[in-house]
Amino acid sequence: MSFLKSLLHGRPNGLRARLFGMGDPSATSTSAPRPPEPAFETGEKSLGLRKEAPKNVTPPDGFEVVLHKDALPDGQIIEVIMGGTSVAVARVDGVHYAISNTCAHAGGPLGDGKLSGSTVTCPYHGWKYDVTTGACLTDPSVSVRSYPIQIIGDAVCVAL
Repeated sequence: MSFLKSLLHGRPNGLRARLFGMGDPSATSTSAPRPPEPAFETGEKSLGLRKEAPKNVTPPDGFEVVLHKDALPDGQIIEVIMGGTSVAVARVDGVHYAISNTCAHAGGPLGDGKLSGSTVTCPYHGWKYDVTTGACLTDPSVSVRSYPIQIIGDAVCVAL
């Protein structure tokens, strides 16, 4: 049952769990009860990011602003949607990388995967990818697309 719940709701602190309001059920709080939060948050807050993407930045042609450069902590990966395309953005040793969010094996969401160093592990079947290049470490004959990134001011900009 736990495996099925994991597939449906994602990791306890992942995007899908936050969207469904199904955070870690084992977490308890000794503080006073809080008022109910809305079931769905929007924007950066729904992703658990610390800062909003800058609104006053004009990205280079073909690029789109997706994050504030300090919003994503080191060693984290998230999913962003840009131009109708799902992209996984990771931060490794202070450098941002973007790859396709879709695992080449079974379509798992890489943005919900576990990032260790520069390797993300797909949450569905454990395939591993290098976020710096998109190369698959599980099956070297496949890869996922890697997207160019530019930092403009405080904005992380990704090109599709």
